[in-house]
Amino acid sequence: MDLTGRYLSDRADLSASAAFALNRVCREGPIRLTTLAAKEGISQPSMTQLIQRQERRGLVARLADPGDGRAALIGITSHGLELLDERKRMRRERLKALLETLTPEEESALWLSARVALPILHRLVTNADCPSDHVAAHLPAAESVAAHRRK
Repeated sequence: MDLTGRYLSDRADLSASAAFALNRVCREGPIRLTTLAAKEGISQPSMTQLIQRQERRGLVARLADPGDGRAALIGITSHGLELLDERKRMRRERLKALLETLTPEEESALWLSARVALPILHRLVTNADCPSDHVAAHLPAAESVAAHRRK
């Protein structure tokens, strides 16, 4: 079930990998291309090509790295921010239309399940963004969930 990819996201203006990279640059601020490639799990040459296409469209710009004069950072432009905002607005409109098709019982069940799942999803995102040695600090809760499942 890929609701986001099939219905909510508009891929006409941006590929999924381009959207993910642009969102990361927006969230994390100016970032080195090599770091961006590693975080997105794609090769550095592929990320270079992706960023060059986004630069030509005016979505990102290369900035001087204050910590290393030889390196550049990738930053989002105002045009890139506008595109992300428009995509977000469109997703919300489409999701609202879909939610209006639910029965009151389905809407209530979805709301309750979201209240339970959302904190867990936030924790998973936090753990995914942590280096692997820092994830161990978050394991007791995960271990307790696993222990609960074994019962």
